[in-house]
Amino acid sequence: MEAILDYTLKASIGLLVLYLFYYTVLRSQHNFGFNRLYLLLAPPVALLLPLLTWPAAFSSEAAVTQALQAIQLQEITVTAWQVKPATNLSLPLVLSVLYAAGVLFVLGKLAWQLWQIRLVKHSVSTTTAINGALIYSLNSSYPSFAFGKSIFLSKQQHLNKTEQEQVLAHELAHVQFGHTWDVLFYEFLTAILWLQPLVWLMKQELRDVHEYQADAAVVQQHQPQQYTTLLSREVLLNMGLPIGSHFTKPQILKRLRMLQKLNQQQDWLRPLLTLPVLGALALLLAQPKAAALDTSTATASKTLSSTSEQPATQAPPYLTSSDAKEIRNPAAALSTAPTAAKPAGEAAGFSTSQSATQPESKSQNATDLPAAPAKIQPYTYVEQMPVFKSGEAEMIKFLGQNIKYPQEAQAIGAEGLVVLSMVIGADGSVQDVEIIKSVEPSIDSEAMRVVKTMNGKWQPGRQNGKAVPVRYMLPVRFAIK
Repeated sequence: MEAILDYTLKASIGLLVLYLFYYTVLRSQHNFGFNRLYLLLAPPVALLLPLLTWPAAFSSEAAVTQALQAIQLQEITVTAWQVKPATNLSLPLVLSVLYAAGVLFVLGKLAWQLWQIRLVKHSVSTTTAINGALIYSLNSSYPSFAFGKSIFLSKQQHLNKTEQEQVLAHELAHVQFGHTWDVLFYEFLTAILWLQPLVWLMKQELRDVHEYQADAAVVQQHQPQQYTTLLSREVLLNMGLPIGSHFTKPQILKRLRMLQKLNQQQDWLRPLLTLPVLGALALLLAQPKAAALDTSTATASKTLSSTSEQPATQAPPYLTSSDAKEIRNPAAALSTAPTAAKPAGEAAGFSTSQSATQPESKSQNATDLPAAPAKIQPYTYVEQMPVFKSGEAEMIKFLGQNIKYPQEAQAIGAEGLVVLSMVIGADGSVQDVEIIKSVEPSIDSEAMRVVKTMNGKWQPGRQNGKAVPVRYMLPVRFAIK
């Protein structure tokens, strides 16, 4: 549910930004071809951007995720099943039924309109063909409109021959530009996204662009003054089939204003501004790429050869951008950088081919006491990684059998992902267990309790044949069903 809400929010933000950009920057321009393409692509782009992934370096959480340099274990899920009376309907079910009802209503309306066009077409006896389009002369009170490769002309006794030609040229332009397929695309889009008002607004904007584009085609063949006069005085019936491309009254004022701009030079700077807007949205909405650290020896060696003090790492795959923001002081939970005298690989938390610590030369003064051995910092990768004594499957089974969902957390509906950091010592003990990402105090305590019970159940990791401490991160997800 959290993932669905997060995706919905990001897609809505994308739609809002793209619509506002069109309304404020592109709407008043007479670059109709570009505006049409923009309105057709804007909703799919807004829906796809949240699904894209970028390298973590491009993310605002890069500084946080670089601190997470521990090998992550497989995520454990703890589920609490809440039995509810059979008479109570769950909220997800109710919402799903309401959404499906809305989709069926919009699609039913579309089907009814298509059926009405079919009835109108069969009720017409007079048909002619012009430039690949079939012309139907209506005997009913429907206004003139175009659908597919068909044009339906209303009774035009009050129009002279020139005006009739202008109306026909307008409808032919709709057919030649293929505006019907744009309309059908948006009809299905609004059926799927009927709860999103921005899609309905974009649909109306696209219908306006269709009319502007058809008007521009008419004035290329006829005198603009004559055509504007026709638009100014023409009053047609308001009823009709909204799925068609109409020669109707409501849009006339906007169409007249746009016709006055046709002689102006097109401004290509505004369409070019679409590129930075899309780039900014991609960085804002796309997820940072969540890739695990490569645990191969070759990759580790390649990383160690870098001249930088800290190797670039990426967030573990179980962490989303929202999870990373909730991590409390990740650097404190992970190994700190050793002194400059230590190898660069050890400073980064990786293993090296040398020993962990190089002791200083003994003083020639026999009375000098030997220096206290420095504490070995935990590794994040060694030649032989620590393993649960019975295997990873048994570890997951052990955790699943021992972790209990706290009753107080269930009572308040607390759920989410807890991320713990722990060190598998050189003796196989579990040390330095800390919470990196918290959910709720009782859940955090339960997760730490069970992890500490794994003490002594590990085979330690080894580097150059020597047992060394290794840091792990363990994600535990608590969910209520």
